[in-house]
Amino acid sequence: MRKSIILLLTLLILILQTGCWSRVELNDVAIVTASAIDLAQDGKYRLSVQILKMKMTKGISEKGGSSDNATLIISAKGDTIMDALNILQKKIPRLIIFSHNRVVIVGEKMARAGIAPAIDFFSRHREARGNSFLLTTKGEAVELLKVPSNFEIFTAEEMREEEKARMLDSASVRDFIYRLFEKGIEPTSSQMQVVPLSDQNGKPTKEDEKLGLGLVGVGIYRKDKLLGWMERPEAECLLWLRNKMGNSVLTVAVPEKDKPPGRVSVQLISAKTKFKSKISGEKIQFDVAIKMTGELFENSTKLSIKEMNNLNKIQHALEKGIENRVTMTVKKLQKQFKSDVVGFGNILHRQHKNDWNIIFADRWEEEFPNIEVNTKATFKLIGTGRANESIVDE
Repeated sequence: MRKSIILLLTLLILILQTGCWSRVELNDVAIVTASAIDLAQDGKYRLSVQILKMKMTKGISEKGGSSDNATLIISAKGDTIMDALNILQKKIPRLIIFSHNRVVIVGEKMARAGIAPAIDFFSRHREARGNSFLLTTKGEAVELLKVPSNFEIFTAEEMREEEKARMLDSASVRDFIYRLFEKGIEPTSSQMQVVPLSDQNGKPTKEDEKLGLGLVGVGIYRKDKLLGWMERPEAECLLWLRNKMGNSVLTVAVPEKDKPPGRVSVQLISAKTKFKSKISGEKIQFDVAIKMTGELFENSTKLSIKEMNNLNKIQHALEKGIENRVTMTVKKLQKQFKSDVVGFGNILHRQHKNDWNIIFADRWEEEFPNIEVNTKATFKLIGTGRANESIVDE
């Protein structure tokens, strides 16, 4: 019995003493924080990575240094993205790892040719994370990596924080792949650009002008190919339609009798959108009901909020503003892009499964531009700030 106990204790001690056979020391790796992929002039793929310089991060975080000192950007071209990575690896003495890759940026030229190679690489690589944000940009993707960060230690973290705020319709690598394989819905990606931090009034940016990174719209796709861009107001509308509204402001003009119209701005608090589809022969109709709440933050009209009629007038103007914006956004998707990024086909599939499978599943791209979409908005002001009376002069 005693020998058995000693043997058992010895085995336990041996188990606890074993190390991790596959361990890689921190000072032997190059941690990728962001990746950028462009299509070169010769048709090859250019992979650019932003690598965190570990020996610099402690001093920078304490002293408030810039990402110029915290990161290193390296690039290489290859026949495939993996081929480019192999060439990159030969340029530096440390093992490149993607386990902390925050964002994947794709340049416009490659996105229009087809984003599938980038998605394929980052979905197969065992270290890459599916929740990395996918971004597209006009011009070359590598240019975004070169912009110094203004609020974070390195640029990739700044991009990630902007995406997390959900100001516009965002997508991860995993989300994009899901939409590629799901019938009745097309993919989107956030559009990020280098922007001046001060208003230029349409003038060219000066060399010493402070620059930053801004989300300016979304890229609209059919399958894996970029068709074009939707600007910020329309991109925000896509969030309403997909029940993913983040921090958003709505400004509308309020008509006044015998007076020029004033404007109100409200901070949107909640939005709930419901879809009801109808099929009549070959005709498809969607009724879209949007319920929103918000708080009045600015009132440049001459209307007193204490009077219920005036309050109703403002709410009615907000409802009309929402309906007009949704209508314009859907029409643009139907007529200009012919791409169902909202997912009307997906909704039709859920609500009319048999009709979808038999009639519409294989021809939705042709049907989508012809569907009828009717929007009805309901808005409720749940706060008017600290002032009820208008302070605008008569």
